[in-house]
Amino acid sequence: MTPEYIIEICVYIDVAIIGIAYPIIVDKISNIGEKYSSEYIPVIFNTEFPQKQWNFTINKNTYPISIFKLTLYFTLFSLLFLIFQSPPLFGWDNWIINNSAKLLTFLLSSTLTIFFFRWLDKVALYNGKSTSLLKHLIGKYDAFKDDTDMRQYCLKAINELTFYAIEKQDEHLQATLLQFYSQVFVTIREKHNKNKPLIYPIDLYFLVRRLTEESISIDNKKLRGIESRAVSGTWLLGQGSGYIPISRETYGWLWGNVYTICDNARLIKLFWAHSSQYYDFQLQAIYPLYNSAQRQNINQQEINNRKTERELFLEFHYALGGLLLYRNQYKSLKYIFEYSQSQPPKYPLLPQSMSEIFYWFENFRNEFRNTGTPIDLIYYFPELDNLGNRRQVKYWICSYITVLFLRQYSLHQYYTFQNFTALPNLPDDLMELNSWFDGISFFEKCLNDILSNQALIAELEYKELVILKNQEFTQFIKYLKLAIKGKINQQKLSANLAQDKINNFLTHSNKIITEGFNSYNTIFVAMNKELLKSELKLSVTGATTLMSKAAFTDNDVPHMNYDTVFAGSIVAEIKRLIPNSFFIAKTRRYLLNRGNILLALSKIIGHTSDVVIIAISLSYEIKEVKEVLDKSIFKERVRYIESSEYHFQDVIFVLRTKNLPAIEHRNIKEEVQRELQLVEINKDLKIYASVIDINKPENKVIKDKWNLDNEPDNLDLKVQLAISFISVIYWRNDREIIQINLESEFREQGIQSDINEIDPLSN
Repeated sequence: MTPEYIIEICVYIDVAIIGIAYPIIVDKISNIGEKYSSEYIPVIFNTEFPQKQWNFTINKNTYPISIFKLTLYFTLFSLLFLIFQSPPLFGWDNWIINNSAKLLTFLLSSTLTIFFFRWLDKVALYNGKSTSLLKHLIGKYDAFKDDTDMRQYCLKAINELTFYAIEKQDEHLQATLLQFYSQVFVTIREKHNKNKPLIYPIDLYFLVRRLTEESISIDNKKLRGIESRAVSGTWLLGQGSGYIPISRETYGWLWGNVYTICDNARLIKLFWAHSSQYYDFQLQAIYPLYNSAQRQNINQQEINNRKTERELFLEFHYALGGLLLYRNQYKSLKYIFEYSQSQPPKYPLLPQSMSEIFYWFENFRNEFRNTGTPIDLIYYFPELDNLGNRRQVKYWICSYITVLFLRQYSLHQYYTFQNFTALPNLPDDLMELNSWFDGISFFEKCLNDILSNQALIAELEYKELVILKNQEFTQFIKYLKLAIKGKINQQKLSANLAQDKINNFLTHSNKIITEGFNSYNTIFVAMNKELLKSELKLSVTGATTLMSKAAFTDNDVPHMNYDTVFAGSIVAEIKRLIPNSFFIAKTRRYLLNRGNILLALSKIIGHTSDVVIIAISLSYEIKEVKEVLDKSIFKERVRYIESSEYHFQDVIFVLRTKNLPAIEHRNIKEEVQRELQLVEINKDLKIYASVIDINKPENKVIKDKWNLDNEPDNLDLKVQLAISFISVIYWRNDREIIQINLESEFREQGIQSDINEIDPLSN
């Protein structure tokens, strides 16, 4: 039996496919995705059989070719065996071998025909009904179990169909899309570690953002289901699948969404309603589980974590309130003030007490409270996006909290324990109390601005409330100030001085003053009989002062250099008095210039041995004098000292070594030690110091000496600091000390001395 007409039939079929059907289908393929304005649907189509492509590499060049094209090429190639007939190889002679060329052509043509119809079905699917294409794409998405590129492309393509459905209001896609996305979000949440914040794939964030934007620009009447889940935050926050911590990334995208819809009251209502339910049910506070054996809560960490998460959620919605107030969306504010799903009404996202109001007011007002990203960068407002005005974000959020303060006076008391206008519970921390006190003036400004906003007051229906309660607002702020003052005073009065800070003060005071005295060791000699007869004795003593008690207590406003500043001031006095003693002790004085200083020293010193030159604070403007001295024959005799007094600069004293002074460090009287409660901090220099809390009853006598009763409202309580020592400088009675002032164009010092009038040291 010989096959007949196979070639003719196959050729007709191949010609029909290649010449007629193929160009038409290729044209249809080029239009795939245009209907949906899609970039990814054509990509998915190219993975379908037989459109799927293989890559061939020839000479390092890659050539893609689809399975259908490859089959087409093989079919055309098979016709060559019919054109160029040849006898069977190896002498084979049977029916199959003899008709192999025809059979091969028939087989490839049949395969091409089958592939063609499969290909035609795929083209029809991708160019046909959107519902069929959506189901097909969802099936392909589910088929890729791993997070592969193709799975992401499928999700992107489905997202594009969603945008198409919103744009065309194609309600036939809504049910399928809702089921798909709900399953996607639920699956992601179920697979995620419940103890870690959840970050969704970026395509899902973009999906929700795009749907939110479309809800603003399109009158979406037919696909409210998709709109509601995107705008309300149902998809991103979750619903009924257990609580998972919300990531900062998710909060950022949520804020971008509410930023987009803030001027649309209907959409804001959707978001607020879902947030209230979410906070009330899924973000409930965790109650402690007490272990009597361990005498502690075994779930304290979970309690703390949930508290932090609840505060972050509330912070977000307080910022939203500030945004609505800034955009003059007073109707939206009225809605969220009244939104409740229980009776008596319950307002999960709004404060129930003045304690909450002032806690959140301080949270947003005090920019130093938040050490992370500034509030105005996390919750950005329209047009408030530069350093010149972005701090207004804080003002508008605080103003919103001030509106909530007014709202407290409008709430109805359903239970006897409710008191919506009672003074807030004050913090115990002194720094926090001081911050609250500092913030009251800003609260008053915000309150006055709100009360003067007649449009807001009218929309909230607070006109009568403001008239009736205006005096109460003033009294509330007055009593709050008094309460904070009282607690600050009480806290400061009862606070004990920190021993480690007292020890720091004693240690650093000893070090600083010791170094101050040691810097003059080169000008003092040992005490001798001649010095004991001195009629010129000058004393250098310590001092007492007051400093803020907060500097020496814990948990209060820190003070920089609290342990060194007093000792530094005493050292400055030491550096004034010791050089000044030379001015008092001098016996002669000359005014010379820089050019004749060496000649003058030569005349004064002559051949006298054992002479010293004391140079006091040679300034920069006459630095060449120091350079001249250091290069002269007198360089071994020069001793440089410093003075803290400006008028004692640029002075040189010439005297014999025996005429240098001696210094004696005397003991403090015992009654003075008892009175000042001194402790010895340097045995050699006989330096004593103390820190006394003069606010204690036993130290009232010391406090009365400072006459502090004239400042009854001063919240800055004081402590007394004492650094006590008595150091006496002795000068010989028969001394000869020559003072040489150096002429300066910046100071008037009189007429210069004639070099010929300078007398040498006496023999």
